[in-house]
Amino acid sequence: MKKDIHPDYRPVVFMDRAADFAFLTRSTIRTTEKVKWEDGKEYPVYYVEISSASHPFYTGKQKFVDTAGRVEKFQKSFGDTSEIVSRAANRSKKTVVQNAAARQAEAEAEEKAIKERQAERKKRKAQEKDATRRRAEEAARRKAEEEAKAAAAEKAQAQKAKADQAAATKAGDAAKAADAPKAADAPKAGGAAAPEKPKAPAAPSEEVKDGDGAPTEA
Repeated sequence: MKKDIHPDYRPVVFMDRAADFAFLTRSTIRTTEKVKWEDGKEYPVYYVEISSASHPFYTGKQKFVDTAGRVEKFQKSFGDTSEIVSRAANRSKKTVVQNAAARQAEAEAEEKAIKERQAERKKRKAQEKDATRRRAEEAARRKAEEEAKAAAAEKAQAQKAKADQAAATKAGDAAKAADAPKAADAPKAGGAAAPEKPKAPAAPSEEVKDGDGAPTEA
Protein backbone atom coordinates (compact mmCIF):
# COMPACT_ATOMS: atom_id res chain seq x y z
CA MET A 1 0.00 0.00 0.00
CA LYS A 2 1.36 3.43 -0.92
CA LYS A 3 1.96 5.95 1.82
CA ASP A 4 0.45 9.43 2.18
CA ILE A 5 -2.27 8.88 -0.40
CA HIS A 6 -5.17 7.90 1.88
CA PRO A 7 -7.16 10.34 4.04
CA ASP A 8 -6.89 10.17 7.80
CA TYR A 9 -9.52 7.76 9.14
CA ARG A 10 -10.18 8.75 12.76
CA PRO A 11 -12.96 9.14 15.35
CA VAL A 12 -15.17 12.18 14.63
CA VAL A 13 -18.13 13.63 16.54
CA PHE A 14 -21.11 14.62 14.39
CA MET A 15 -23.34 17.16 16.12
CA ASP A 16 -26.83 18.35 15.22
CA ARG A 17 -27.23 21.72 16.92
CA ALA A 18 -30.93 22.06 16.13
CA ALA A 19 -31.78 18.88 18.03
CA ASP A 20 -28.91 19.00 20.52
CA PHE A 21 -27.88 15.56 19.37
CA ALA A 22 -24.42 14.16 18.72
CA PHE A 23 -22.82 10.81 18.06
CA LEU A 24 -19.25 9.53 17.79
CA THR A 25 -18.15 7.49 14.80
CA ARG A 26 -15.16 7.08 12.51
CA SER A 27 -14.79 9.19 9.39
CA THR A 28 -12.30 10.81 7.01
CA ILE A 29 -14.16 14.15 6.92
CA ARG A 30 -11.92 17.19 7.42
CA THR A 31 -12.62 19.61 10.27
CA THR A 32 -10.56 21.91 12.45
CA GLU A 33 -12.90 22.21 15.45
CA LYS A 34 -12.79 19.89 18.43
CA VAL A 35 -15.16 19.01 21.25
CA LYS A 36 -14.85 17.16 24.51
CA TRP A 37 -16.76 13.86 24.42
CA GLU A 38 -18.41 11.86 27.20
CA ASP A 39 -15.29 9.79 27.82
CA GLY A 40 -13.31 12.94 28.67
CA LYS A 41 -11.31 12.93 25.45
CA GLU A 42 -11.33 15.58 22.72
CA TYR A 43 -12.34 14.59 19.19
CA PRO A 44 -12.77 16.51 15.95
CA VAL A 45 -16.36 17.73 15.57
CA TYR A 46 -18.44 18.29 12.45
CA TYR A 47 -21.74 20.15 12.63
CA VAL A 48 -24.64 18.88 10.55
CA GLU A 49 -27.83 20.70 9.63
CA ILE A 50 -30.14 17.72 10.07
CA SER A 51 -29.97 14.23 11.54
CA SER A 52 -32.26 11.41 12.63
CA ALA A 53 -33.08 13.45 15.74
CA SER A 54 -34.43 16.37 13.71
CA HIS A 55 -35.60 14.84 10.43
CA PRO A 56 -39.44 14.79 10.11
CA PHE A 57 -39.40 11.24 8.78
CA TYR A 58 -37.99 9.97 12.08
CA THR A 59 -39.54 12.47 14.46
CA GLY A 60 -42.91 13.02 12.78
CA LYS A 61 -42.62 16.73 13.56
CA GLN A 62 -41.70 19.74 11.44
CA LYS A 63 -38.50 21.47 12.47
CA PHE A 64 -37.01 24.38 10.66
CA VAL A 65 -33.27 24.63 10.46
CA ASP A 66 -32.59 28.02 8.97
CA THR A 67 -29.14 28.24 7.48
CA ALA A 68 -28.32 31.49 5.76
CA GLY A 69 -32.03 32.35 5.30
CA ARG A 70 -32.71 29.52 2.84
CA VAL A 71 -35.85 28.45 4.66
CA GLU A 72 -37.27 31.95 4.52
CA LYS A 73 -36.54 32.19 0.82
CA PHE A 74 -38.22 28.88 0.21
CA GLN A 75 -41.28 29.86 2.23
CA LYS A 76 -41.57 33.15 0.36
CA SER A 77 -41.45 31.30 -2.91
CA PHE A 78 -43.69 28.33 -2.10
CA GLY A 79 -45.50 29.30 1.09
CA ASP A 80 -45.88 27.13 4.19
CA THR A 81 -44.20 23.78 3.72
CA SER A 82 -45.66 22.02 6.73
CA GLU A 83 -48.42 20.47 4.68
CA ILE A 84 -45.97 19.47 1.96
CA VAL A 85 -43.67 17.89 4.49
CA SER A 86 -46.59 16.11 6.13
CA ARG A 87 -47.75 14.73 2.79
CA ALA A 88 -44.23 13.66 1.96
CA ALA A 89 -43.91 11.92 5.32
CA ASN A 90 -47.26 10.22 4.81
CA ARG A 91 -46.22 9.14 1.34
CA SER A 92 -42.99 7.79 2.74
CA LYS A 93 -44.80 5.89 5.47
CA LYS A 94 -47.33 4.65 2.95
CA THR A 95 -44.52 3.50 0.67
CA VAL A 96 -42.86 1.70 3.54
CA VAL A 97 -46.13 0.01 4.46
CA GLN A 98 -46.81 -0.90 0.84
CA ASN A 99 -43.32 -2.31 0.43
CA ALA A 100 -43.71 -4.33 3.61
CA ALA A 101 -47.10 -5.59 2.43
CA ALA A 102 -45.64 -6.45 -0.97
CA ARG A 103 -42.77 -8.38 0.63
CA GLN A 104 -45.20 -10.19 2.88
CA ALA A 105 -47.41 -11.04 -0.10
CA GLU A 106 -44.39 -12.33 -2.01
CA ALA A 107 -43.35 -14.44 0.97
CA GLU A 108 -46.87 -15.84 1.31
CA ALA A 109 -47.02 -16.56 -2.43
CA GLU A 110 -43.65 -18.32 -2.29
CA GLU A 111 -44.75 -20.36 0.73
CA LYS A 112 -47.99 -21.25 -1.05
CA ALA A 113 -46.06 -22.29 -4.16
CA ILE A 114 -43.75 -24.46 -2.04
CA LYS A 115 -46.73 -26.13 -0.37
CA GLU A 116 -48.38 -26.69 -3.76
CA ARG A 117 -45.20 -28.27 -5.13
CA GLN A 118 -44.93 -30.48 -2.07
CA ALA A 119 -48.59 -31.50 -2.42
CA GLU A 120 -48.05 -32.19 -6.13
CA ARG A 121 -45.00 -34.38 -5.40
CA LYS A 122 -46.94 -36.21 -2.69
CA LYS A 123 -49.88 -36.73 -5.04
CA ARG A 124 -47.57 -37.96 -7.82
CA LYS A 125 -45.89 -40.41 -5.43
CA ALA A 126 -49.29 -41.67 -4.29
CA GLN A 127 -50.36 -42.13 -7.92
CA GLU A 128 -47.15 -43.99 -8.74
CA LYS A 129 -47.61 -46.19 -5.68
CA ASP A 130 -51.22 -46.88 -6.64
CA ALA A 131 -50.19 -47.68 -10.23
CA THR A 132 -47.52 -50.07 -8.96
CA ARG A 133 -50.05 -51.76 -6.70
CA ARG A 134 -52.53 -52.11 -9.58
CA ARG A 135 -49.84 -53.57 -11.83
CA ALA A 136 -48.89 -56.07 -9.13
CA GLU A 137 -52.54 -57.02 -8.62
CA GLU A 138 -53.04 -57.39 -12.39
CA ALA A 139 -49.94 -59.58 -12.66
CA ALA A 140 -51.12 -61.73 -9.75
CA ARG A 141 -54.58 -62.04 -11.31
CA ARG A 142 -53.15 -63.06 -14.68
CA LYS A 143 -50.85 -65.57 -13.02
CA ALA A 144 -53.77 -67.03 -11.07
CA GLU A 145 -55.85 -67.25 -14.26
CA GLU A 146 -53.01 -68.95 -16.12
CA GLU A 147 -52.50 -71.42 -13.28
CA ALA A 148 -56.26 -72.10 -13.16
CA LYS A 149 -56.35 -72.65 -16.94
CA ALA A 150 -53.33 -74.96 -16.77
CA ALA A 151 -54.90 -76.94 -13.91
CA ALA A 152 -58.22 -77.16 -15.79
CA ALA A 153 -56.45 -78.32 -18.97
CA GLU A 154 -54.46 -80.91 -17.03
CA LYS A 155 -57.63 -82.13 -15.34
CA ALA A 156 -59.49 -82.31 -18.66
CA GLN A 157 -56.59 -84.21 -20.23
CA ALA A 158 -56.53 -86.66 -17.33
CA GLN A 159 -60.30 -87.14 -17.58
CA LYS A 160 -60.04 -87.66 -21.34
CA ALA A 161 -57.25 -90.20 -20.90
CA LYS A 162 -59.32 -92.01 -18.29
CA ALA A 163 -62.41 -91.96 -20.51
CA ASP A 164 -60.36 -93.24 -23.47
CA GLN A 165 -58.97 -96.04 -21.33
CA ALA A 166 -62.45 -96.95 -20.07
CA ALA A 167 -63.81 -96.88 -23.63
CA ALA A 168 -60.94 -99.08 -24.84
CA THR A 169 -61.54 -101.53 -22.01
CA LYS A 170 -65.26 -101.61 -22.72
CA ALA A 171 -64.62 -102.11 -26.43
CA GLY A 172 -62.24 -104.98 -25.65
CA ASP A 173 -64.78 -106.64 -23.38
CA ALA A 174 -67.51 -106.22 -26.02
CA ALA A 175 -65.26 -107.76 -28.68
CA LYS A 176 -64.52 -110.72 -26.46
CA ALA A 177 -68.21 -111.18 -25.72
CA ALA A 178 -69.00 -111.06 -29.43
CA ASP A 179 -66.30 -113.56 -30.35
CA ALA A 180 -67.45 -116.21 -27.80
CA PRO A 181 -70.76 -117.34 -29.51
CA LYS A 182 -69.09 -117.28 -32.90
CA ALA A 183 -66.52 -119.75 -31.69
CA ALA A 184 -69.27 -122.02 -30.32
CA ASP A 185 -71.30 -121.94 -33.59
CA ALA A 186 -68.36 -122.37 -35.92
CA PRO A 187 -68.97 -126.13 -36.95
CA LYS A 188 -72.65 -125.58 -37.70
CA ALA A 189 -71.92 -122.63 -39.78
CA GLY A 190 -69.41 -124.61 -41.92
CA GLY A 191 -71.95 -127.40 -42.79
CA ALA A 192 -69.47 -130.27 -42.18
CA ALA A 193 -70.57 -133.12 -39.99
CA ALA A 194 -68.80 -133.61 -36.80
CA PRO A 195 -66.46 -136.57 -36.92
CA GLU A 196 -68.09 -139.63 -35.51
CA LYS A 197 -66.47 -141.38 -32.68
CA PRO A 198 -65.07 -144.79 -33.72
CA LYS A 199 -67.35 -147.59 -32.73
CA ALA A 200 -66.06 -150.25 -30.46
CA PRO A 201 -65.54 -153.69 -32.13
CA ALA A 202 -68.40 -156.11 -31.65
CA ALA A 203 -67.85 -158.87 -29.18
CA PRO A 204 -67.67 -162.40 -30.80
CA SER A 205 -70.93 -164.26 -30.58
CA GLU A 206 -70.91 -167.53 -28.77
CA GLU A 207 -71.92 -170.51 -30.86
CA VAL A 208 -74.29 -172.92 -29.28
CA LYS A 209 -74.35 -176.37 -30.56
CA ASP A 210 -77.56 -178.17 -30.54
CA GLY A 211 -77.86 -181.74 -29.91
CA ASP A 212 -76.93 -182.61 -33.36
CA GLY A 213 -73.73 -180.82 -33.08
CA ALA A 214 -74.75 -177.99 -35.51
CA PRO A 215 -73.69 -174.48 -34.43
CA THR A 216 -76.38 -171.97 -33.69
CA GLU A 217 -76.18 -168.25 -32.99
CA ALA A 218 -77.15 -167.18 -29.64
